[in-house]
Parts: sequence; C-alpha cells; structure tokens
Amino acid sequence: MRLIPLIFLISLLFGCVFGPVEDFVDQMDDQYFADEFNNIPTEIKPYDKKASIELIWENKIGDNDANNLNLIFSEEFVIAATSDGSLRKMQIATGETIWEKEISEEIVMGVGGDFENILFITEDSYLWCLDSKGNAIWKIFVDGEALTSPVINNQKAYIRLANYEILQIDLKQGDIDWRYRHSSPPLAFNGTSSLTFSDGVIYGGFGAGKIVAVHQKSGAFIWEANISQIKGVTDIDRLSDVLSKPIINDAEVYAVSTSGDLSAIDRRNASIVWTRKISSFNDIAFDGFDIYLAHKSDSLYSLDSKKNGKTNWRNADLQYRRITNPIIVGDYIAVGDFDGYLHLLNSETGVVEGRAQITSDVPIGKNIYSIGDNKILGIDLDGNVFYIQLKKVSQEEAEDNIDEQQDIDENSMEATEATEATEATEATEATEATEATEATEATEAPTNEMCDVEEGDIRNKGNRKRKNCY
Repeated sequence: MRLIPLIFLISLLFGCVFGPVEDFVDQMDDQYFADEFNNIPTEIKPYDKKASIELIWENKIGDNDANNLNLIFSEEFVIAATSDGSLRKMQIATGETIWEKEISEEIVMGVGGDFENILFITEDSYLWCLDSKGNAIWKIFVDGEALTSPVINNQKAYIRLANYEILQIDLKQGDIDWRYRHSSPPLAFNGTSSLTFSDGVIYGGFGAGKIVAVHQKSGAFIWEANISQIKGVTDIDRLSDVLSKPIINDAEVYAVSTSGDLSAIDRRNASIVWTRKISSFNDIAFDGFDIYLAHKSDSLYSLDSKKNGKTNWRNADLQYRRITNPIIVGDYIAVGDFDGYLHLLNSETGVVEGRAQITSDVPIGKNIYSIGDNKILGIDLDGNVFYIQLKKVSQEEAEDNIDEQQDIDENSMEATEATEATEATEATEATEATEATEATEATEAPTNEMCDVEEGDIRNKGNRKRKNCY
C-alpha cells in the first residue's frame, strides 16, 4: 500500500515535466523538416490561374541531407554544394557546368561568400575558403556549430555560431580578427538569424527576443533591444528567439521573434517605434512599403510598415506546409513547400495565382531567390538546383499566338513556293506530284524527339518543340 502514493507522485512528475517537453518537441518538429507531421498540412486548393511557371533547367549536384544550404549567384553564374562534399559552378542562363569539385568532408553549412572566396563549413567545424576555380585557399577551425551560411562584407568574412558568437575573419589568411560573445539563454532553438550589415554596423537576432547592434570594424557592442517580452515561469514558456534576418528601412530595423512580436526599432537609440503581435521562424521580405511574413503556422501576411504593421491581407491556404522564406518576384510573393510545390501569391491581394510542383515529394530548400522580375533560383533537399521563369497567363497566351502565327507564316511560304513550282511545270505532272506528296504525308507517322518526359511535366510548358507531344 505504501507504493501507491509513490507511484502516484512519479506519474504526476512525469506529467508535469515530460508533458510540456514532449509538446515542445512536437512543435519544433512541425516547424522544421521532420519525417512525420503533427499538424496535418493543408491540402492544395483550386485557384484561378493567372501566372504560369516554366522550368528553364535543373541540375543534380550530389547527394544531400542538409536542409539549410545556400547558393552564390550573379547575373552569369551560380555555385551550389551538397552535404556529400560536391560543389559545382554553372552558367545561370543554361545550367551548363563550368567546374565540379569534390571534398572529402561532409558540408553542413554554405555555400556563402562570393565568386572569388567561396565559403562553407564542414562537419568537423572547419571553415573552408576556395578560390574562383574551386581550389582551396585556407581552412580554419571555428570551434563551434554554425547554423547560418558564412557571408562576406567589406572584404571580411563573418560567421555566426550556435553559442551566440559572431566571428570576423580575414579573407587573405583566414585569421580571426575578433569575436563578439553574447550571453545565451538556458534554452534556445536550433537556429540563428543571418546577419545584416548597414553603415558600418552589424545587426543580428539573439535569444530572449533580442536584437543586437555590433560595430563592424572592432566587434564592439553598440546597443541591444528587446523586441519581445518574455513571459511564463519555465524555460520552455520563456523561449523566444529572433531567427529572422533583420531588415533595414532607413532609420529603422525590422525583426520578428518566435514568441509573437514583430518590431520596428530606431537604429539610432534602440527604442521601439512600433510592435505588432505576430510570430515567425522565417526570414521576412520587404519591398520598401510592405512587410511579407510567414507566420509559424505557415499562414502568409502582408503588413503595412507605414501603419505600425497593420494587416493588408492574410492567406491561410498553405498552413503547415512547411513553407520556405517568402521572396518578392515582380508582382508576386513566392514560397516553396514540403512537397516540392512553388506557390505564387498576388502581392496586392494575397490570392494564389500560380503554382507548379517543381520536385515531387521532395521539400524545396528554405532559401529561394528572385532573379530579376520573373525568375527564381533554388535548391531542393535532394540536391537539385532549379532555375524557373514566371509568366503571366496573358503573356503566355500572346507568345503562343506568336508561335502559331509563325507556323502559319512558314506554311504559307511553303505553299507559295509549291505553287510557283507547279506553275513552272505541266498541270498533269503537278497534280500527280501533289497526290504523291499527300499520300506520303498521310502514311508517315509524326515523330518528335523532344517528347522525352511524361505528360503534364513542367518541362513541357512553353516549349514549342514539345507542344505537340501529347
């Protein structure tokens, strides 16, 4: 009988302690790319198509199991890497390979930097720097886990470590110039925000809902701002990180926390200009007027920066689809999801106007990029780099009409040439030749060597040589 109170007490402790922990783990699994869903993803809904998505090219770089890899790109080239140590430089217009490299270590973060200094971090905590041809210049041990890609600014390399350190590294020798150390909370998310640079100051998000400004040349602390009020008793209740990259807008910097606050901060004195109750694990997009944000439930918002974050629109069609960082592409907001879909939302209304499945059953990587006003560059979690083009349906229809008119013109020219040849010969011979030609055309089966993909594949869209495949 004495065992009954003890059993009851143990059960109570398990419920009080391990219950919240299990719930916390479930929430984290749902936010990142777990194998099973705790919240069922919203099913794809019908929509009024006003934009189409055409695949320009795709390349398999290597085998991959990292979920936050990045790309280096310009108007001419793109460099990508996968976790198995594969790196490749490609022509951005065609996807043609310039060079390929293999290293013997597993890549866990990157690529970053630029085309002269290609940066990535390997599993053994070494930061590598390669030259423009993919040859190693140096590598250094950074003594910590990096959760965001290395970046270059003002001829210096910068990396963030999971213990809330920022390192400035000399690009010539790989020497560490300075370390900025910030206190870390007892419990934090497995992630850090990317760094933002402006006017000789570095801005970064930290734990406990903080934004910190650091002097870029010396690494000296400038100011700290709390954008989120910490509430609750336990460490789990008080968990609040800033995982989004800070956004600069003149004298203000915008940042959002995981616990429910988007804030505008005065860069001169760290005072809070305005705060809006909303939470996110993703980077935010900004067009100079409106802020585009993915809520932690994957609802998408457009917020007016001039009206203290007032909601312009909200779209909940993609809830729990584990969407990527939103990007601005022309008149659209684009996001990818866990099932390889790319979605286009009208930036003014928030309505879905375009969609295509780029990689079936393979999540699109968190980082996708807009190239110009109508192209998107990205990488999926299987290591496939893709380059796609957006077209409004009216534009696509106009191009189809031009193609059809060209076909008509070509047929008319052929008909005219045939008529002139016929007039130069006797009527009987022309009639016999015409009948023989028609008979031959009737018996020959049309062939098209471009019909090498399945019906409905995105690679058929907009391709004149494939338009008669199916």
